[in-house]
Amino acid sequence: MNKTENGLHKYITEPINHLINNVLNIEKQNNGISHNVKKELNPVIRELESNISKLDKLVVLIENMNRKISFEGILEYIYMNFTEFIPYSHIGIALLKEEGKSLEASYGISAPFLSDLPKRMMGIKAEISSTSLENIVKNGTPRVINDLKTYTTHKNTEYNKILLEAGIKSSITLPLKINDKPIGIIFFSSTEKNIYKEEHIVFLETLSSSIALSLNKNIFIDEMLYSTLLALTKMAEARDEDTGDHLDRMTAYAVKISEFLMEDRRFEDIIDVSFLKNIERFSPMHDIGKVGVKDGILLKPGRLTAEEYDEMKRHVAYGVEVLRSAESNIAKLSYSMFQMGIEIVEGHHEKWNGTGYPGHKSGRDIPLSARIVAVADVFDALTSKRPYKKQFSFDESFNYMVDERGSHFDPEIIDSFIRHKTEFYDLYMSFESNRQA
Repeated sequence: MNKTENGLHKYITEPINHLINNVLNIEKQNNGISHNVKKELNPVIRELESNISKLDKLVVLIENMNRKISFEGILEYIYMNFTEFIPYSHIGIALLKEEGKSLEASYGISAPFLSDLPKRMMGIKAEISSTSLENIVKNGTPRVINDLKTYTTHKNTEYNKILLEAGIKSSITLPLKINDKPIGIIFFSSTEKNIYKEEHIVFLETLSSSIALSLNKNIFIDEMLYSTLLALTKMAEARDEDTGDHLDRMTAYAVKISEFLMEDRRFEDIIDVSFLKNIERFSPMHDIGKVGVKDGILLKPGRLTAEEYDEMKRHVAYGVEVLRSAESNIAKLSYSMFQMGIEIVEGHHEKWNGTGYPGHKSGRDIPLSARIVAVADVFDALTSKRPYKKQFSFDESFNYMVDERGSHFDPEIIDSFIRHKTEFYDLYMSFESNRQA
């Protein structure tokens, strides 16, 4: 009997049998249904109704998975529909990385009063051997903590600190497995102490199995398509040796700028955990269309002629065509993945004042993702050596970015860039040893 069947037995078969046995026993004692019998049956009937409701929601969950709804959509459905059975204020998922040696906070959803928690947790990594989570992953043993503050007294980890600061007081942690192979863990957490019981574990084991299946399916599809396109992007980069580690650097810059904006509470209606993940995934694809540009133009050591520059600008159209084709094909599966990538490719050469290309868009008509990548891309280009230019210093490049506030770049992004200059400099210096002189 698998976990799903165990769950159905626990929540459907057992209550029905309990109901029947109660009726038979009471009837034997009273020779018929009396007022007392009805009174005694009421709790059983309520339990049965509750468990049927659980089953209904599990069935809808499985239907959603079969309709290929995104994993974020699945997680949102779970969060909205199972609180009547399980007390939680936050659901977090950490996935195994580095061949199972570490865990990384990868998905999260919280109550409105904990809206910052998923953002703060996102991306935090921990060596699994140094945490109490190792037993959960290796042995598949759920863990219940009903007093988080006491439990973490001598465990001063970053993620424990964030949870305590947010007001989390108890949690249930379960393994996520596919074919008995661990892929990560899932946390259900509450702002109340001493709230979790054995009955919650039993139900969550069934729910976590569905979550693992959905997660595995979505990760497989995403990673397969993403890896293919990223390989294409790196092939374009490899043709131009002077770009070096440009993709890694500008991606790190784009993510950091997004985090600054989130910290400064700018664009709160747009920047969330999903936005940060997509910026990291699709920033490297900003120039994917360069695979279609001739070597004679792409690798020319001097400045381009007007005609050559027009041809170079066509890389935007080539890139959009690649990603729209990928999006069109995946749409046949009722699935969407590349929308931000398309926005970045199409919009990262636009300028705030409307003088960019290809569409001469201006201001907020340019998607935020593209406006962020524009800042990251230009900054890295300035601080890197090119055949047609020298490498500029951090201060020279920084001052150029500030001077272009409101003309090339979104003023709000540059304001955040200025506010976090020291932190950005630290990130810049972390790349300096690999930077071409």
